[in-house]
Amino acid sequence: MTITAQKINHFLFNTQNGFLIKYHMKEGIDLILLDELYEILEELKADWKYKKEVPKDILYYLMTIVPGLYADLELYRNDEEKHYIYDEMIYNLSIAIEMCLNPAPDDEQHFNTPLKELGI
Repeated sequence: MTITAQKINHFLFNTQNGFLIKYHMKEGIDLILLDELYEILEELKADWKYKKEVPKDILYYLMTIVPGLYADLELYRNDEEKHYIYDEMIYNLSIAIEMCLNPAPDDEQHFNTPLKELGI
């Protein structure tokens, strides 16, 4: 499967099952969709490993994920445990997104570690 900006846009913003839409509608972080997002990031990491330039349209959507999640984190403030867990999950996701853009392919620790495990 080739990752395109259109696929990522649909994944994030589909009105019925979009990762960010569900979170914004106070349905929480969908763990199945989160796993799918990590799979997308792994594919991009592998594809972009030796590239000097990456598609601007895909990068745009990747850069909206973490700020969007943090912006809506306050929706979950009444559930202290969930708020704390989501804060950690968002931080770990931010590290994973950064590693998709890591310009140092010799950085073995990051390129050989599954993105889901970087922040742990």
